[in-house]
Amino acid sequence: MTKPIASPVARPAPVASRTSSQMQAPQLPDDAEDRLRVQARHAAALLGVEVDGTECVWGWQGQSLSLPVLDTTTELWMKLRARPVRQPAPPHWSGAATAERVMKGLPVLRPVLVAQEAWNCEGFAYQAELTTRMPVKAFSVTRAAPAWVADLPAAWWADLRAALDSIQTVASAGLAPVAWQEAAARSVGAVVLESWVPSHGDVCAANLGAVDARAVLYDWDYIGLGPRYADAACLLLSSLDTPEVAARVKEYFGDQLESPDGLYAQSVVAAHWSMRFKTGEHTDLAPALRAHISRTGNRSPC
Repeated sequence: MTKPIASPVARPAPVASRTSSQMQAPQLPDDAEDRLRVQARHAAALLGVEVDGTECVWGWQGQSLSLPVLDTTTELWMKLRARPVRQPAPPHWSGAATAERVMKGLPVLRPVLVAQEAWNCEGFAYQAELTTRMPVKAFSVTRAAPAWVADLPAAWWADLRAALDSIQTVASAGLAPVAWQEAAARSVGAVVLESWVPSHGDVCAANLGAVDARAVLYDWDYIGLGPRYADAACLLLSSLDTPEVAARVKEYFGDQLESPDGLYAQSVVAAHWSMRFKTGEHTDLAPALRAHISRTGNRSPC
C-alpha cells in the first residue's frame, strides 16, 4: 500500500526584523543615491543657493536628502524629496507649506519655509524646500530618545508643553487628518474624526531640539488633524524604551495623557506602532510598548 504524501503547506516568508536605527540608514542603489545628489545640485541652482558641502542628512529610509546651503548672506537648509512620476504626491509633500499657513504668528520655534520648487526629470518627480536653518540639531536621527533628554531643564519641558498646546488652537479649516493616525484609528474601529484637532503629527526625538530653554519642533510634514493630545502620546510612546525620558513626558503631560482623550490618543498611536511591528519595523520599541499598554489597560492589537 502506498503511503500518502502530505501536501506541502505554503508558509509565509519570515519578516525581517529591523530596529529603528537600522531603518533610518538608507539602503539605496548607488545609481539612486547619485541621482538624488545630482538633483540636489539642480535644486540649489533653482533656489538660488549654493551647497556648502559640510553635511548631508538622509531622511527616513533614504526617501529624502537634506543639506545646508548658503545664499549671499544667510545659512539655510534644503530638503529634497523624490518619487516616481506615476505615483501621486503623498500628503506630507505639502506639510511645510501647510505649517507656514496655519502656524504663522504662533510662538513655536521651528524652521520657516522660505521657498519651494518642483520639477520632473527622467520619470521622477522632485520637490525641494528651502527653510531657515536652526542653530541646533535634532536630538536624534531616529525616533529613539537619548537618555540625556530627561536632563533638559524644566523650562524646556514647559515650553514644549506650551508649544504643543498652542498647535491645537490653530484654525482647522483646510487641514486633513494625519494619514497614518487615521489609518491606525480605522484599524481598531476607533475613528472619531469630528473631535480631532490640529497637531504636529510626528513628535519624537528625531523632530525635537533645544535652543536654550526653548523647544524646537522640526519636520512639519505630517501636520494635520489628529486625536486631542496625539502629539504628547507620540512623544511618550516613541520614548518608552528610554525610561528616564518617558518619566519626564509623564511628568509634564500626565494630566493630558491620563484623560479620556489622552488614552484614546495613546490607543491610536499604539495601533500604528502595532502595524509597524507586524512588518518587522522598530522591533526595539515593541517590548516597552507592550508593557506600557498592559499597565495602562489600553486595548491595542500590538
